[in-house]
Amino acid sequence: MASSAFASTSAAAFPALNTAAKTRSAGRKASSSSMRVSKMRAIQSSSTSSATEEETVEARTTTPTETTPTSSSLSKDLLPKEIGSCSKDELDAWLADIMKLPEQKMKLEYFKEEGRGLVATESIKRGEKVLEIPQEAIITVEVALKESLLREKKKLAELQEWSILATFLAETAQNLSTEDNSSNKYRFATYVKALPRSTGSVLEWPESDVRTLLAGSPSLFSALERRASVAAAIAEIRVNFPELNEKTLQWAFDILFSRLIRLESLGGNLALVPWADMLNHQPGCEAFIDLDRGSRKVCLTTDRSYEPGEQVWASYGQRPSSELLISYGFAPAVGDNPDDEYALNLQIDEEDPFASAKVNALASQNIQAFETFPLRLNGYPRQLLQYASFAMCTPDDPSKVDELCRAAFVDIQAPKSLRNGVDLARGLLASKNVLKSKGKRGAVLGGVQGEIAVREMLADVTRDALDRYANTVDKDKGLALGRMPEMPEASMWIGDASTAIKSSMRSVCAARVRVSERRILAKTDSEVRLQLRRLKSEQMNSK
Repeated sequence: MASSAFASTSAAAFPALNTAAKTRSAGRKASSSSMRVSKMRAIQSSSTSSATEEETVEARTTTPTETTPTSSSLSKDLLPKEIGSCSKDELDAWLADIMKLPEQKMKLEYFKEEGRGLVATESIKRGEKVLEIPQEAIITVEVALKESLLREKKKLAELQEWSILATFLAETAQNLSTEDNSSNKYRFATYVKALPRSTGSVLEWPESDVRTLLAGSPSLFSALERRASVAAAIAEIRVNFPELNEKTLQWAFDILFSRLIRLESLGGNLALVPWADMLNHQPGCEAFIDLDRGSRKVCLTTDRSYEPGEQVWASYGQRPSSELLISYGFAPAVGDNPDDEYALNLQIDEEDPFASAKVNALASQNIQAFETFPLRLNGYPRQLLQYASFAMCTPDDPSKVDELCRAAFVDIQAPKSLRNGVDLARGLLASKNVLKSKGKRGAVLGGVQGEIAVREMLADVTRDALDRYANTVDKDKGLALGRMPEMPEASMWIGDASTAIKSSMRSVCAARVRVSERRILAKTDSEVRLQLRRLKSEQMNSK
């Protein structure tokens, strides 16, 4: 369930925390489930990651293959009961009187799948700027450092920006008690009281559910990495701030993942934006939240018109359903998300005798030794084939590795001796008179034989990936079509539900992710095998 989450920030700001990435760090290792394909390693679903450079906690982190804290170990301290206790009227009054929010064309409502959301109360035109939240009403790292009342503020400033914001949220939450009026010291106390107690994200799942529901999916590694990174960040925070309990800090990170916005017009700074973070995501939406440079107010520029009663949408960015589930706790129905993908990770095989030379050659072209390529229903990137052909090649002369790399990725006028005189996997030798296939930059090495070799590798990988899912396709489809359970209105407001309801929501959403990924793999497998038949037929006819 999306607890009225918005984030135009990809987890970029939190470097090891994983969600939507296209590139990986060169030094990352494959787990024992990696499948070696000739001179290349295809890292399969149980060890697949999708982190951006922004999503790696630079603090001391455990690896996802190590034992991560269970849900119970992160929950040994209670979450403050005041969280979620703020009424709509109290929140509206705080926004208007304290935060000086102007009169809005939207109001807060509840939705079965999305949770809280904003609904138009009058007509809104396409391209109209709504929200208009004063800059003074947002929480940035600078605000957190200024308004925190923790004793060791110098230590707070030494943390990463995500950890600073999480610490400030947890500090405010633990001071919401009305007994000593401590909450009056915090300007954003009412906002924190209004935040949901639960988002449904992977941080809240029992680890057994993570491993069961995401089995076979590339998102399993991402989920385990997210949990391990957050646990490490919490441990680092509590070294200097032991008064902040683990449960509240975990909740704070969960809130950040589901609500944090990167304001590009504010220098790319991260911010929590009260009211704006009530907007829900819709796949394909192109409306983004940012700071208006002229008015210095945070606005949403709508990408469509709305009539009274219609939910107003914002974009969280082009995120596949797996990432939406991990970060926000929901997944669109199968077929509803045009950004769905299967993240295929490829890596230079460490046992390749040319591994070191290949890694260095790739680095010279700003390419990582570990790369992620998105497979989608409408195809896959040509660069995947180019990367695979370079990773799989075994040149006669080791000094030619750099030239082969340039031929694969840069030089579309590479000498024929390099294009065609390459011994690819499976013992395939390219004919000396075939033309190379050109991408936008570079080419698949080895001519027609190279094109065949890399597609045979891709066909093997997709078939192997399909076999890794635990359920049958029909069973997953049935689960994905399951109805979302009804939630009592009171539970919807505080963002919490019974264990049974949460479990049912996780099951349906995870099945949607699995079915979406399996559709992509099956389509890729079918297309690749069709391409193979055509290439082999052309090869036979040319002899």
